[in-house]
Amino acid sequence: MHPFDPGDVAVPDELPTPFKQGRPHPLAARAAAELQAYLEGSMPEHVVRGPLGGKMFGVLVVRTAAGEFGTLWGFAGMIEGQRIVPNFVPPVCDEDAHAALWATEGAEVERLTAAIDAAPEGPERDAMIEEQRARSQALLPKLQDTYRIPNARGQERTLAELFAPRPIPGGSGDCAAPKLLAHAYRTGLYPVALAEFWWGSPTPAGGRHHGVFYPACRGKCATILPFMLEGVPCEPPPSYGNHGVLDDAPRPVFEDDDLVVVDKPSGLLSVPGRGNALRDCVQVRVQQRYDGPDPSWPRLVHRLDQLTSGLLIVAKHKPAYVGIQQQFSRRTITKRYIALVHGDVASERGEIDLPIRTDIDDRPRQMHDPEHGKPAVTRWENLGREGEYTRIAFFPKTGRTHQLRMHAAHPMGLGAPIVGDPLYGFPDDAPRMMLHAESLAFVHPMRGNPIELTVPAPF
Repeated sequence: MHPFDPGDVAVPDELPTPFKQGRPHPLAARAAAELQAYLEGSMPEHVVRGPLGGKMFGVLVVRTAAGEFGTLWGFAGMIEGQRIVPNFVPPVCDEDAHAALWATEGAEVERLTAAIDAAPEGPERDAMIEEQRARSQALLPKLQDTYRIPNARGQERTLAELFAPRPIPGGSGDCAAPKLLAHAYRTGLYPVALAEFWWGSPTPAGGRHHGVFYPACRGKCATILPFMLEGVPCEPPPSYGNHGVLDDAPRPVFEDDDLVVVDKPSGLLSVPGRGNALRDCVQVRVQQRYDGPDPSWPRLVHRLDQLTSGLLIVAKHKPAYVGIQQQFSRRTITKRYIALVHGDVASERGEIDLPIRTDIDDRPRQMHDPEHGKPAVTRWENLGREGEYTRIAFFPKTGRTHQLRMHAAHPMGLGAPIVGDPLYGFPDDAPRMMLHAESLAFVHPMRGNPIELTVPAPF
């Protein structure tokens, strides 16, 4: 435990939720600044500025039974291949059992990997690949079984018990937050405030910025941390339902017997999410307005992210739905988005071609993956500098999830995150994410006449 003086910062009555976007509690931010000063002066440059990018670090403000304050420092994964590093908490797993497995079965996997890299193409190499895959698959559950996840009540669960019946995501238990909480419980310390931040270069996949605080991941920690926090008074996690959306939204912009085009406000889901709390959305609201004989119509033909505003096409019947869907498939529909992005974008225009896929360990975040990602192409134009921001027009040629957000933020794209983007941007005071689907141009699916609609960005 590192000594820590809260100073005049108020101590929270309950642990602030680790799943909240933006800046953490001031107490955790103060503790993070001390860790960042240490990293700046003591962490080897190649560790956080290497080709694979930086690393997620975390701090946990704790209190002893005697009422003294301190901090614990943690990191995700390993540092230079080491799981135990001076000044940082140890891993959650039984390190001796984990190391023994890796020294025996893991060494054989590594030997096969090296042999595969050196072998020429052919049946012998293919056989080694199959053997390496089989050995890796057999080793993984054994390694995962060395993790015993504790909580404040003195209970423990295995990863398999926590994730059942789903498979265990890779790296589960190795994020900074589980390490910090586990060490606190095992040494009799009480958790007070927690924060995690990225330190160093962005990863090749993008979506991480130096010094920015991030919430605990949903892919792994959303399952692990609720159990670990049992027995600790804790702020509830944020709701991902609709907030501040007027009852009469979305506003119709165009309507006839076949289609209705609406202007979706930021904060309203396009289609229902999981659970009753996420049922309110554009599709349900439009269906309630028309209350026809078939409750599944009208139906959205495409979607916008919850935080994105703008034009959405809703088909009133199947022939209209199929006709618009075919135009999207053929990429004959023209879409124009307006965004405010951070900083000064120097170029006038360009095209971003970065394949992306879902980050399965941190859904719904997307990541750049040139090998396994789906094609994603965006044309853009610079509309001018506005103070600290630049106004950009985006013309997506493909329609991948979070495509514009990812292409804006990635250093191989614009390198300029959209203002107010909680996933790929910076914590700021923007009232919303500054991305708006401003215009749509398509051919009427039943009448064949061209239609062009525009709703200017509300920012």
